[in-house]
Amino acid sequence: MRTRRAFAAVALALPILLTACGDGDPAPAKAAEGKTAPALREITHDLGTVKVPTKPEAVIALDEVAGLTLLSFGIKPDAVYLASAQPRAQEILTANGVELRKIEVGKTPELEALTEDAPDLLVGTGVAGATGQNYKSLSRLAPTVVLPIEGEWREIVRRTAGFFGAEETGKRQITAAETVLRTAADAVKGERTLSLLGNSFGSNDFTMPPHVPISTLIAEAGFTRPVFQQKKAKGYSVPLSKEYLPEQDAELIVIPRGEFYTPDALTKNPAFKATGKVVTPDADVWFGMSGFAFYASAHDLHALASGKGKLSSADNIQDIWAAYLEATKA
Repeated sequence: MRTRRAFAAVALALPILLTACGDGDPAPAKAAEGKTAPALREITHDLGTVKVPTKPEAVIALDEVAGLTLLSFGIKPDAVYLASAQPRAQEILTANGVELRKIEVGKTPELEALTEDAPDLLVGTGVAGATGQNYKSLSRLAPTVVLPIEGEWREIVRRTAGFFGAEETGKRQITAAETVLRTAADAVKGERTLSLLGNSFGSNDFTMPPHVPISTLIAEAGFTRPVFQQKKAKGYSVPLSKEYLPEQDAELIVIPRGEFYTPDALTKNPAFKATGKVVTPDADVWFGMSGFAFYASAHDLHALASGKGKLSSADNIQDIWAAYLEATKA
């Protein structure tokens, strides 16, 4: 798969795990003369241990997932860079009055531009993403937090919440998704198969192995995957050559659509044989790695299980976000 791919470049959807190491704890900025130094607390993320302000005043999110995650914990970032090309996240951020800044996908801003913002906290997503790859230089400018994309979905939410002192909110986010998943499982009633497929850039067909968050969400919603998709595999995606496409049929076939994800390229492949119903929910949701993405995926799984409600899209993403906030408020 191409390096330029959204899920590789920003490591938000189908992360390619790279070996990286951090600088350790960047020295906190000195307080301006006459001002009290901000209170700090120590956290440990995938690239090291860092002291972050307990009440940050100038927060820059280096991609949309980071921006949306901050917003879910009641932290409104001063600006969000559009490094992950996620339209649904952009729509939510815009509706909440967050400044969006254009940037090439998979890149971080020039340090000179960030310096002008005088941030006291930088937040980005994924060791293999742009923030992770540029962690050393970013952390010299300001305390930098890299959000996790590896592990069980509940653990991702717990760890992320802990970075911002929002452990209780994190618990409520997990409970909210679990509640929707249980309702979905109740609606499935018997064995129903669901095939999760994807196509990126019109040429790369893939599925997701059983251990990744979206696969475990599908299982918790009561659906059974095709036998091929139940096989253990390393990494976050399994490439599908044409000889394997006929094995992906199911009662429901989910092929998410997004900025770099093109279901039509897969369904028009002569090797693709489907007797089940094909649906194309939002790729930002199904391939996302945030508490909100997990909740919105659960929403879609309930809609598929019950046959009621609409799948995630530009038309209803604000409603799903509002329901998420309502379900996770104290």
